[in-house]
Amino acid sequence: MANTSNPGLYELGVVVKAHGTNGGFLLEASSPEIPLKEEDVIYIRHPESQWVPYRINDIRLHNDRKRILFFVKLEGIQSRTEAESLREKRVMTDRLLEAPEQEVSIIGYQVCRDDHSLVGSVMDVIQTPANDILVVQTDEKDILIPQVDEYVKATDKELKQIIVKNISDLETL
Repeated sequence: MANTSNPGLYELGVVVKAHGTNGGFLLEASSPEIPLKEEDVIYIRHPESQWVPYRINDIRLHNDRKRILFFVKLEGIQSRTEAESLREKRVMTDRLLEAPEQEVSIIGYQVCRDDHSLVGSVMDVIQTPANDILVVQTDEKDILIPQVDEYVKATDKELKQIIVKNISDLETL
C-alpha cells in the first residue's frame, strides 16, 4: 500500500457505506491483509480539518465476492448517521504496511545430497494434497522427491540450491 502525500500515513482503503444501526461501516480495502485489530488507531480526514484519529472497537472481514470489504466499528461513532458521514472518506494508518511475500519458484534450483554431490535440477513441482513433490532431472532419469523433512534437509534461496538426504531408495525407483 503506497504512502500518500500525507507523511507517515499509509492508505488502507475507502469507506463504502454505513452498515447496521450502531455506527459500523464497510471499508473497501486495497488488500485482504490488513494488519489491524481492536484497539489500533486509524485516521480519517474530515472536511476542513486534519486527519482525525479513531480507535478501532471491532474489525473483521466482510463477505463479498467482488471486493475486499471489512466491517469496522470505531470508538466515538455511535449511529448510522455518523457512519454515513464517513462515506467515500479515505482511511489511513500510521503503520508501514509490508507487501505480502512473493512465493519463490524453485524451478531450476540445483539439488545436492548432504555431502554436496550434485543430484540434478528441479524441473517441476507437483502439488498434491499431502505435500509437494520435486521432479528432479538427473543425467539418467527424472527422480520424484517428496518435499518433506525426511528427504529435504534445507533450501538455500541465495545459492538456488536444495540439499536432500535419504534419497538412495528414490534414485533406484
